[in-house]
Amino acid sequence: MKARRFFEKLEALYGDEQARLNELDAAIGDGDHGSTMLRGLSAAVKAGDGSQAKAFMRASGGASGTLFGLILHEIELHLSGSERSLAAHLGRSLQRIKELGKVAAGDKSMVDALEPAVAALDAGGGTSDAVSAAEGGRDSTRDMAARRGRARYVENAGKGHVDPGAASVCLILGVLAGEEEAR
Repeated sequence: MKARRFFEKLEALYGDEQARLNELDAAIGDGDHGSTMLRGLSAAVKAGDGSQAKAFMRASGGASGTLFGLILHEIELHLSGSERSLAAHLGRSLQRIKELGKVAAGDKSMVDALEPAVAALDAGGGTSDAVSAAEGGRDSTRDMAARRGRARYVENAGKGHVDPGAASVCLILGVLAGEEEAR
């Protein structure tokens, strides 16, 4: 699958999921996660091949634009025929996200979904295994108290709510898995 098709499918999915993701974000943040992601993905679809993740980052802006842009950049490289494995690409984005965001697993963030997905791939699993692992990580954020980001300032540090960033990691990996399995 080419990166363009991946970004087109992702944009369509976020068109459907925008309101749900905004609602998740409203409970622990500023309520615009779905809108921000869709804005970035729309720009990515319009960009030329090889520059879609950068277009996403510019259009979505902010910290989440950069952090999700790191994941999308590595997926874009993977889909463009890189010799490195998907596990290596996503592992690279995970490390950069942890460094830039000063975040770790258990902080109630996108890392809680991405880290188990990378571990599943490192263990030899396929993309569907990575999605399952990410979903488990996403679901675990419901019972976490946020230690980073805006969520730490809301009632109970967001406990009782799923992290929208972790939900987005699952959506991104789900589209990737669906496309890879269709090949």
